[in-house]
Amino acid sequence: MPDRAEGMGPEALTSEYRRIMEIVAGADGPVMAKDVAKALERELTPGKVEPVRGQLRKLADRGWISRTGAGRYLPR
Repeated sequence: MPDRAEGMGPEALTSEYRRIMEIVAGADGPVMAKDVAKALERELTPGKVEPVRGQLRKLADRGWISRTGAGRYLPR
């Protein structure tokens, strides 16, 4: 996944990462990994939620979304 640069849109991401960004953007407020996993229709077990948490961290680390100090995610 590329770092977000000026003028770069979500089309630079895979379809799964784009879907995660849509979920975060469509939420009423900050979301947790389990909220995103639920929206992706995954089981809410640690083995299914942790990979989603990793994807959210990647998106935040590369500038696509923001992470709060409480480990919740917001659109940028």
